[in-house]
Amino acid sequence: MKIIKSLFAFATFFTFNTSSGHSITDIWPQIKAYHEIMSKTFLSSAEGNLIPIKTYSELLLEKAEALSVENMPETFRSPKLIESLVILKKETKTVNELVQQKASDDEISIALGKLNQTFHKIAGMCQAEKK
Repeated sequence: MKIIKSLFAFATFFTFNTSSGHSITDIWPQIKAYHEIMSKTFLSSAEGNLIPIKTYSELLLEKAEALSVENMPETFRSPKLIESLVILKKETKTVNELVQQKASDDEISIALGKLNQTFHKIAGMCQAEKK
């Protein structure tokens, strides 16, 4: 199961690439900064190692707070994407709160998995918007 999660995470990373060869992270630096922390923490958690999310949950929250409609590329701005961005910020806050409260590894893993799904939903919407 852990291998499947890891493969899924790697596969969904490639949804960032568009047909022109430019990635979402090339034109939205704040999402790139978020993605760098998210990928480092999620991939480890999929393998059962929660040390990275426990170490970087506050930094991930900081990067989430830096995401805004104002710094979002104009081509990505849509009501659905903005709504998903709000959800991403709330879910990131939840993960950080769970880490700070020393919740169980299962609770943190579940919340981080849900957050990862939201992140990749945003990535997919950005790819669709750019086409």
